[in-house]
Amino acid sequence: MTEPVPPGLYTQPPQGPPPWLPARPLQASDPTVLTTGQVIPRQAMPVAPAADAFTVDLDAAPRVLRELYAARDELLNVRAEALQLGRVDPQTNDEVSRDAAMVFGAIATGGSGSLLAAVDGGIARLGELIGNVEAELAAYRQSEQENRGFLA
Repeated sequence: MTEPVPPGLYTQPPQGPPPWLPARPLQASDPTVLTTGQVIPRQAMPVAPAADAFTVDLDAAPRVLRELYAARDELLNVRAEALQLGRVDPQTNDEVSRDAAMVFGAIATGGSGSLLAAVDGGIARLGELIGNVEAELAAYRQSEQENRGFLA
């Protein structure tokens, strides 16, 4: 004689995620599973470490700031393009086109390792660098004003 299983307990291990949880969006680093069942591994590009210290030639600082702002503006344009690339319409309903659109969207905007994540990281680093250069310039200008006042 077996004891009855209390309600809510599994009599066998669960098979996959519970049906009430939403599916996790495809990420850029996820392997690609084609409609044929073929699995294609993918590797996301590693993020390069950035240096935390730098020196600025004060005479070149205004030009450097202009170039940093221009680079950030370019990355903002690339970000807008990446968002568009993440919404590719397969135009047809065949399996190859749907697979390609799904994978292309994940590579463009699919979280860690995606083009969008890389561009956002670059924009953030450029913003930090711009802020640091501007802070150094402001500190230098403040020091110069104090020195002029001291000598006067």
